[in-house]
Amino acid sequence: MILLPEIMRKKPRPAYRKPEAVKELERLADLQAQRSHPTVDKKYLAPRKFRDDRASGLTACIVKYATLQGSFASRLNNMGVFRNRKYTRPTSRRGLPDILITKDGKSLFVEVKAGRDKLSSFQRKVQEEQTESGGLYMVANSFAEFKVWFDAI
Repeated sequence: MILLPEIMRKKPRPAYRKPEAVKELERLADLQAQRSHPTVDKKYLAPRKFRDDRASGLTACIVKYATLQGSFASRLNNMGVFRNRKYTRPTSRRGLPDILITKDGKSLFVEVKAGRDKLSSFQRKVQEEQTESGGLYMVANSFAEFKVWFDAI
């Protein structure tokens, strides 16, 4: 009888449990959609769904929440482009945050970090410059953490 090697399998990721802060964001977004479309019965409006377990979902949550609170918020895309078998660097400055927010005349920089992601030396330099000039800087690991910080401002 031939013994086959044991197959090593990855452990499955635990199921995502939506935090209460994300559920509240969905309720706020649904209310805003109802106000934007008053002639449409609310049962025909698609429910707004958000997740904060990945960087892209967390970024979407933060931008939407800030705009729902009456602030200006925009995602910054500062990734390079791979074309013609060659990497082209972006023209923007290295280390800029993922999200720029203006709330009540204050400049807020939000860097989204999911999982084991860490700040680069360029990002630390931008963080230092932002705080020295009177702006606020936050490294967001979860939407609940961001919401508490944002509401306290």
